[in-house]
Amino acid sequence: MPADKKILVEVISDVICPWCWIGKRNLESAITQSGLPVDVQWRPFLLRPSMPPEGVLKPPASASNPRVGFRLKSKGEAVGINFTGACERTPFTVPAHALLKYASEHEPGRQNALQEVLFRQYFTDGVYPGGDNLRLAAIEAGLDPEKAIAYAQREEVHAEIKEEALQNSASGVSGVPFFIVNGKPVFSGAQPVETILHALRQAAAAS
Repeated sequence: MPADKKILVEVISDVICPWCWIGKRNLESAITQSGLPVDVQWRPFLLRPSMPPEGVLKPPASASNPRVGFRLKSKGEAVGINFTGACERTPFTVPAHALLKYASEHEPGRQNALQEVLFRQYFTDGVYPGGDNLRLAAIEAGLDPEKAIAYAQREEVHAEIKEEALQNSASGVSGVPFFIVNGKPVFSGAQPVETILHALRQAAAAS
C-alpha cells in the first residue's frame, strides 16, 4: 500500500447501540496493532426510527429485567467500558447523529473523539444525548460548539440523517455496528480484534 494512502473504515452505528461502542474499542485496538494508516468515519443508523424527540422513559431496572445484562457488562469491562444503564430515557438520536455529521464535514479529525464522548455520556454517565448535553459533548471533543450546535439543530440536516439511515437500512444493513472497509462491506457486529485486524491487512494488501 502506498505510504500516503489511508484505509477508510466506515462504521454504520447508532449512539444507543452498546455493541457499537465495544466494536469501536476493538477497531481501535486492531488499528494500533496493524500499524496501518486508517481513517474512521461514523455513519448513521436508527435503531428506533419512530422514537419521539423527547425519547421514551425506561422501565425501572429489576433483578429480572436489568438494564445491563451480564454478558454485555462483562464484554464491556474487558475493553474498559462501564455500562451503567443510568440514563432514564431511551433517546431520540437524530440530533447526536447531526452533530457527528457536522464533525465529519467540518472537523473530520474530531469525529471519532466525538463518537467516544457520546457513547460514554449515554452508557456510563447516564446523560441524555440532546439539548445542552450535545454542546458539552462538542466542547469535550474539541469542536467549535456554537457552529456545531447551530448545524446540528437544522431541520434539513435532521432530514438528511433520517434519509441516510433509511438508505443504510434499505441497502441490507439490519444490525450494527456494520463495517465497510475501502468501500467494501465486510461484517457486522462487535467483531473480535483479530477479525478486524485481518480485514485491515487484506485491505492494505489490495491497495
